[in-house]
Amino acid sequence: MDNRWLQLLGGITFLILYLFFSAKTEMGTKLFMNQNSDRLAEIINFL
Repeated sequence: MDNRWLQLLGGITFLILYLFFSAKTEMGTKLFMNQNSDRLAEIINFL
């Protein structure tokens, strides 16, 4: 394989992994916010 093809394949792989993990993190954040909304309101009121 040519070096350019390896770079392209590596870039595409990195992009796919980045999109997968960023979406997973966003879903985890939303789940945390939904489960702990009362606790977050207490913290905000404390501040």
